[in-house]
Amino acid sequence: MTHIISTGFNTGMADGDLSRLDRRLAHMVDIGCTGAEITAVGLDAVVDCRLIPERVAEVREILSRYDLAYSMHAPIAINLMDEAHADIMSLAATVSMELAAEIGAKAVVLHPGRVHPQTWVDRKSALYAFELDQLGPVADRAAALGVQIAYENISPNPRVIAGQETSYSLDPRFLAEQLARLDHDAVIACLDISHAQQGAGLWGFDMLEACIALGPWIGHIHFSDSTGLPASFPTGSRNEQHFFGTGDMHAPKGYGRVDFDALAAALPVRPGTRVVIEIKTNFIAHAEAQTLSDAKAFADAVNGAQS
Repeated sequence: MTHIISTGFNTGMADGDLSRLDRRLAHMVDIGCTGAEITAVGLDAVVDCRLIPERVAEVREILSRYDLAYSMHAPIAINLMDEAHADIMSLAATVSMELAAEIGAKAVVLHPGRVHPQTWVDRKSALYAFELDQLGPVADRAAALGVQIAYENISPNPRVIAGQETSYSLDPRFLAEQLARLDHDAVIACLDISHAQQGAGLWGFDMLEACIALGPWIGHIHFSDSTGLPASFPTGSRNEQHFFGTGDMHAPKGYGRVDFDALAAALPVRPGTRVVIEIKTNFIAHAEAQTLSDAKAFADAVNGAQS
């Protein structure tokens, strides 16, 4: 049985120009990708949490030109633990499922809940339950539409580093526990390898052990490298972070410190898993082909270890 079925890139933001999406997908096919993750934001196919039918039709027609296994990344701002904005967060998550179904994307990446650290200390159990109450109906809608939610472990983003928010999903083991509580067929895990490395750097857990613990839920993988060093001092740009090796680098394999070989040898994943490469534009400019080759080799190693 083949567990990982496709490898490709996230398409990046179209900024309203769907010809940019078309060109990117054509290029991805040309270089040997077998999958693609569509960035929902910037398609202008959803406005006011409503589908815009003519834009949806344009996106669907473009995607139909290419023989790729599609997934979609929903807006990062969706936060099903945000009690103050519960209604709009639920609407945004639900319409993301509807957009994915319309364009043929079979998995939708969402980021788990985030709250202020003190709120988490004070109300952890209630917040876990609130998120499940919000996520359950969205998962039901996803199931009815024939798509899955891929819940992604997050990185220590600038708000986390500044002490303004936190998330249990910084540790993949806690994400596995929350998915087990929900236990919904339409909800899987998206393992972001670089995020796991960064979470381990911030919180001090064993990255490999944490990823293996999430393994039974993994049906989607984000592939990139990082050192795991927190971005705990100011830098002037993303490129300066790369120079120092801090933060969410979105770097090619070998530019950070992830042991991809050890991970591939030990990581259990579900049948139908997709690998999506997320590297920054500056790295795509010179390392696109090598990173695709490395991601395919990683997928082959995972499949080989599980067979």
